[in-house]
Amino acid sequence: MSVTDVPVPVIPDADAVMTESERRKKEKELLEARKAGTIPAEVDEDGKEINPHIPQYMSQAPWYLNASAGSGLKHQKSQSKDDQYDKMGAWYARGQKAGPAPTKFRKGACENCGAMSHKTKDCVERPRKTGA
Repeated sequence: MSVTDVPVPVIPDADAVMTESERRKKEKELLEARKAGTIPAEVDEDGKEINPHIPQYMSQAPWYLNASAGSGLKHQKSQSKDDQYDKMGAWYARGQKAGPAPTKFRKGACENCGAMSHKTKDCVERPRKTGA
């Protein structure tokens, strides 16, 4: 192996590190000024002001959603239409039976009480003289 084949480690520039730290410092100062109220609040894509006191993990969309949209609470709201769901006070037939009660013994039902959910040996009701 010759001297020319040895890889040279890349050292980042001191200017690049300073600009990154300066950028972070300016962002922090801007956020503090927004919280204090000296600078107007940020505005989302709908034109609504973003509350500067909302934590960053809530205001920014997760990486698996449309993260390029910026910050705001739009990703927190339901995206579906309200027409798909029934309204809260919508009426439905309360207390009605699904159909007539069975009068004949159904195959596979409990022989003690007639329920389809369990067998005779698992029945918790008292044993009946005549089966269901």
